[in-house]
Amino acid sequence: MRPSIVPFLLTLTFLPLVGGGQTQDAAKKEEKRTLRFLPCGDMPPFRQEIRDGVRYELEAEPGSVPPYQIQVPLGEDKMLNTTLTLGSLSERLKLPTGPLRLPILQKSGELWKPWHEVTLPEKGDVMVFLWRDPKLKTWESARSMMLGDGLDVFPSGSLRLVNLLPTLTRFVFPGKTIELHSGESKIEIPALATLPVQISLQDASGNWQIIYQSAITQNPGERGQVILYRADGIDPRSPVKVLPLRERAPDPPPVKK
Repeated sequence: MRPSIVPFLLTLTFLPLVGGGQTQDAAKKEEKRTLRFLPCGDMPPFRQEIRDGVRYELEAEPGSVPPYQIQVPLGEDKMLNTTLTLGSLSERLKLPTGPLRLPILQKSGELWKPWHEVTLPEKGDVMVFLWRDPKLKTWESARSMMLGDGLDVFPSGSLRLVNLLPTLTRFVFPGKTIELHSGESKIEIPALATLPVQISLQDASGNWQIIYQSAITQNPGERGQVILYRADGIDPRSPVKVLPLRERAPDPPPVKK
């Protein structure tokens, strides 16, 4: 009796399909998205001492600024490094797609120790806003909020309003008023290159207090943000700080047909 060759043919038939699926899975794993950090807070007071008639600047008190060097582990033997500076965006870190729970380490002497942790969505570029815990009043305990950072959700020519405060805020533009609750954000397309704005917050009595009155300038090919955060310095003049930022953001390339 002749041996059947059907199982052999089936194996040959399905091998290319399995290989194609593995190739697609590998390609998906290679897809990259980016992560950036924006620490928001007040600079500590300048400290100095005089030694032998020479002035020397002293390091900031522990916990008064975010850690300068941070590290994001991505599995075994792969570490992403960047630096944090108050009021400035960090460089972009390239990450794989997929939901990620990322520990953030800070440098302590020659060692790295846990500092913070974020859980990223499955896909998309991410910007992490950081600020010190308002109760503990130290950067050793940070709080954070994430927003999309890709041009698909934060396009060129847009202005993003971000409220990191625990209170209701109000943005008054010519012909338009926008209110943001704590932790909310909103994308707007400015009608003018220089846009007047008045920003207020609602106090415990329900009254509105004006905290900022100026104009926002944004050039073609840029995108901007206006971030409201709690003033955490020593004896601040105002309980709230306004951080306007803008950056180059070219239009995404056209979709290939």
